[in-house]
Amino acid sequence: MSKRFGGFQLAADPSVPVPTAFFSDVLPQLSDLAEIQVTLTLFRLAHERGGFDQPVPEQDVVRDRPLRQSLRSEGSPREPDRRIANGLDLAVGRGTLLSFAATHGQDRQVWYYVNTVANRAQIVAMIRGAVAPPPATWKGASPPSVEPERPTVFRLYEQNIGLLTPLIAERLVDALETYPTDWIGDAIAEAVTYNRRSWRYVHRILENWAVTGRGDTREAATHETHRRRNPNTLDPDQYQHGRYLDRARNN
Repeated sequence: MSKRFGGFQLAADPSVPVPTAFFSDVLPQLSDLAEIQVTLTLFRLAHERGGFDQPVPEQDVVRDRPLRQSLRSEGSPREPDRRIANGLDLAVGRGTLLSFAATHGQDRQVWYYVNTVANRAQIVAMIRGAVAPPPATWKGASPPSVEPERPTVFRLYEQNIGLLTPLIAERLVDALETYPTDWIGDAIAEAVTYNRRSWRYVHRILENWAVTGRGDTREAATHETHRRRNPNTLDPDQYQHGRYLDRARNN
């Protein structure tokens, strides 16, 4: 049972600034809890580091205890790393957050900014070598090399299907909200296998998997029959997007 909150102590508790545009422009578009939680966590971590002009390493997001507790699936032994990663991909794909990779030899670390005009300019300038990366990204006295970091699905699409236009980027964000990330990657791989390199074909594969399941359809049907006969496993939202979709997202 959840613990009832006793109220905010406004005079004593520190506050975290959240841009008004998050509530007016971004929040109405969000349907994935992980994206909401991850974005709010980034606001807090950046503020704790000194402000929205400070980058946050991916490892700080992944290890954040309140975030991990909020995204842990009840009754699941799995850690929420996958949900956190998906939330980050969604937030970067949507444009709420920015990401870049800082590399020292074989050591490569991903960092995140809150998306502001100044931070966008900062990343472009770092990639071009016009400005030094922030001190937090250095290893001792050695600055890293900086390169852009795209959400995993975006990179897969560009490498295997074609040019990532703004319209395709929007459709990929929609897909990330609907399907597990590994489904999208596997659907792209399957489209390449059949030499059908288009988003329309990838999306058709995803829709089919959501309805019929993946792999052997007879095995999937047997599992589904067993699940429906067990009242402890029933989920009223199980069929919102397909028989096997929600079960896959929670694994």
